[in-house]
Amino acid sequence: MRTSLALSAAALLLIAACRGEGHSAASARSSALVVTSPADADNFIPALTTNPTASQVGSLLFEKLVEPGDSLNTIGDADFRPSLADSWSWAPDSLSVAFHLDPKAHWHDGVPVRAADVVYSYRVNTSKDVGSPIAPLLAGIDSVTARDSLTPVFWFHARSPEQFFNAGSQIRVIPAHLLQSVPDSALKNAPFGRKPVGSGPYRFVRWATGSTIELDADTTFHGGRPKLDRLIWSIAASPDAAMLRLYSGEANFIENLRPQDVAQIAKHPSLKTVKYRNLQVFYMTFNERGFGGHGTNAIFGDREVRRALTMAVDRPRVVRTVLDPTARVALGPLSSVMWSYDSTLPRLPYSLDSARAILDRRGWVAGKDSVRHKGATTLRFTILVPSTSTVRQQAAVLMQDMFKRVGAKVDIERVDFPTLSAREAAHEFDVAIDGMALDPSPANIRQEWSTAAASAEGVSNAGHYTSRQFDALIDSAASQTDRRAALGYYKRAYTTIIEDAPAIWLYEGVAWAGMNVGVQPAPMRPDAWFAHLADWTIGEGGPSADAGSVAVATSAH
Repeated sequence: MRTSLALSAAALLLIAACRGEGHSAASARSSALVVTSPADADNFIPALTTNPTASQVGSLLFEKLVEPGDSLNTIGDADFRPSLADSWSWAPDSLSVAFHLDPKAHWHDGVPVRAADVVYSYRVNTSKDVGSPIAPLLAGIDSVTARDSLTPVFWFHARSPEQFFNAGSQIRVIPAHLLQSVPDSALKNAPFGRKPVGSGPYRFVRWATGSTIELDADTTFHGGRPKLDRLIWSIAASPDAAMLRLYSGEANFIENLRPQDVAQIAKHPSLKTVKYRNLQVFYMTFNERGFGGHGTNAIFGDREVRRALTMAVDRPRVVRTVLDPTARVALGPLSSVMWSYDSTLPRLPYSLDSARAILDRRGWVAGKDSVRHKGATTLRFTILVPSTSTVRQQAAVLMQDMFKRVGAKVDIERVDFPTLSAREAAHEFDVAIDGMALDPSPANIRQEWSTAAASAEGVSNAGHYTSRQFDALIDSAASQTDRRAALGYYKRAYTTIIEDAPAIWLYEGVAWAGMNVGVQPAPMRPDAWFAHLADWTIGEGGPSADAGSVAVATSAH
């Protein structure tokens, strides 16, 4: 089926601007990066979103007190760089740290950033009525106070290796003077979520739902003027439509290329690819609870059955067939980028014979239809996959055949992302192909796989994996100041969860971005390709546009 893209007058204006057409030599020119994406934002209040597009935009609007260095070391404070805070000081007992705000920092409405904003932001992110996804990461913080207008102080329950990271680099600070009158329970629907006011290097211009998000450089930013004058997210109707915008010149950057996109871009002399590491891990999670969250799943509640099904999947074949060169086989619930990675961790091997033998021992008997049964229960389940992810659907089809070889009857159900998330939160699924972008801190694996996460609302630990041993080992690892000791505990924790097989760890992402040849990115960090976006430039061969006339297409068909 051939896909076409109808270019609006606005789109043609953008292309002309990007090519420098219609401008005199004397006209003012400024750089604009146009990012195309098939995913729109949802809400720009950082405490309320895990949406990728909203997070990207929000990171340029709202600042943290400090930023992790490019090493992504989260232990101690040596590798962090200033952001809203230009310095910090510890109490002698290390049970509190005072951040000293840059006195030049200001909100985009001109109001100075103050300690009260930090106190408010902490309260919002720990409010049960808000339900911030980072709330569990702040559990070690006792309180936040204002010593004076420029000095917020974080107080800790106890000393820990990552207390500075959790205090200074988990919260994006939002303006108290614009939001503190809004009840926490009503924050989600506050107009601020659509028209945010930040303190970062870029200021919000407009958001046309399903179409365009625009930011302009804050020329008075306390950290120095960004090099790119304008940032535009051009929201497309599908991944194919997003790629067409790159090919046509409507956009000059796209992240997370699909395997076929990497090869196609190589054929375009005006485009290039950039490969960079990331922290994404994808897996097929088993629902260990009964459908709807009640009782125990008759199939996946058995650890040995989960291990057998894991051994039935030829993961290297899945990666090689569907994802090359955009993925590598995952070792477990961690990325090879993380400092806690250990290549010697055990793996459940691909072995159809071993898988069949385990199922035999557990009483699963093959019937006349070759599908196994145990009493009245049939070894039959449905894989839930997002309808917008071609690669996950293709992976599901491959695994469907692999499971068949050990006596499992498998169906595939395709749903949109909101439906998938809602189904997972309600435990209304058998298995689901899922993924997550990991936190730089290995301790924050608790967000996805701890017993506490299984008990919380939302999609974290949707399969309801519970292991007190795993919880204790992660807690022990997170409390170690000695890196070698921490690694020992992490290895035991990873070994525990890999052996328990709450999921089939399929692949970790190998990120590729496509862009116009003139786009010169700064280093693209594994945790956020956009971390250094204010330092990107557009040189010879790249789009350069009059900042006052840039527009983007509003529709793709």
